[in-house]
Amino acid sequence: MISLVLTLDHRRLEGLVEDFLSNPSLSIYEKIWKAYTNHIYWEEEILFKKITDTSFLAIIRGLETEHGSMWILLKQTEELLKSIEIEGAKEKIREFMRVLLEHDGAEEGSVYQFLESLSDEEQAKLILEDIELAEVPRDWKCHAIT
Repeated sequence: MISLVLTLDHRRLEGLVEDFLSNPSLSIYEKIWKAYTNHIYWEEEILFKKITDTSFLAIIRGLETEHGSMWILLKQTEELLKSIEIEGAKEKIREFMRVLLEHDGAEEGSVYQFLESLSDEEQAKLILEDIELAEVPRDWKCHAIT
C-alpha cells in the first residue's frame, strides 16, 4: 500500500520535471522544489527511521547522498533561472532527472519493498505522519466559507 503511494509520488515529481522542460519557469521550479523537499524530508525523517533491518543501512546512506546531490542540482537550477539562463537551467534539470530516475528505481526496488512487510496498520500510521506534516496553502478556506 505505502510503497504504491510513494511510487506514485515519484511519478508526480518526474511529471513536474517534464513540465519544466516543456515550459521552464520559476513557478514550475517552485512546485518541483516543494514536491522534492517534502518527499525527501518524509523519507529521511520518518520512513528511513522505521527500517529496522540493518542490511538496508548502506542503501539508505547511499539514497541520502543522492538526495544531497539532487538538492544541489535543484539549487543550481534555481540560480540559473534567476539569472535568466534558461538553457543552463534546463540542462541542470536534465541532470537532476537522470539522477532522480536512477534514485527512484533504487528506492522502489529496495526500501519501498521493505515497507510492504509492515502491517497495514503500520503503513497507515506512516501515511498519517505524512498527512500531519502537510501544509495548507496560506489563502485556502473551507468550501463553506468561500
